[in-house]
Amino acid sequence: MPLIDSEVMKGETTRHGNLELIPVNQVFRIQSPGKHVGLIWNRPKAVVVRGEDGQEQVLPVTDVTRVAIWAILAGGILGAILIGLLYRHQ
Repeated sequence: MPLIDSEVMKGETTRHGNLELIPVNQVFRIQSPGKHVGLIWNRPKAVVVRGEDGQEQVLPVTDVTRVAIWAILAGGILGAILIGLLYRHQ
């Protein structure tokens, strides 16, 4: 088994009226060799909508939590740089 693995998986199909909805997510795994320790991160990718005529439409999903985490990280790094610059000139 590889140390780092990523795959796209489809979830359970749900019927809503005349439409079938299929969630699609990305699974990212990091596993330690020889040990039962690792990290698994699931994130939404899209929803596949299938109509009665069999036509499919893929609707991408924006992972708002992921965007917020990156924004918080960027703000923290920027804040640390600014504080470092302020204290260096004193």
